[in-house]
Amino acid sequence: MAEQAAAPLSRRWFRARRQKVAVGGAFDEVVYDPLLEKDYIQFTRICVEAKGSNPDKIRVYVQGHGYEHWVGEEVEPSHSTLYWIEWPTYLVPGEQLVARFYGMDATNELEMILEGWIYDPPLILTNINVTVVPGVV
Repeated sequence: MAEQAAAPLSRRWFRARRQKVAVGGAFDEVVYDPLLEKDYIQFTRICVEAKGSNPDKIRVYVQGHGYEHWVGEEVEPSHSTLYWIEWPTYLVPGEQLVARFYGMDATNELEMILEGWIYDPPLILTNINVTVVPGVV
């Protein structure tokens, strides 16, 4: 039986930026919602920044499957300082990446900067052929 070779993955580099002015209160969130259909994203770098005053902390998580899947946290960060997560984080269809800023004032600017790859699903997983042979159990 001949083995079927896996088709190479198709990928595209991307950069994205999401900004928001805080409204104050317990926390404010900046959301990246790519509306994926079949492809998935590998973030190679996630950056967060609060401009204005110092946040109490910043947490980054993946949402979309019933709970917050935390991927990073900075406690007592300084304002106007870039904080990076530089290990791979993935999003699949139905998920969003969220940066949660705690203890911000209503005039603070919040920012999330993203870099990574958008992958098409591998063809071997989407084009599976099944052969039924009569009389074989």
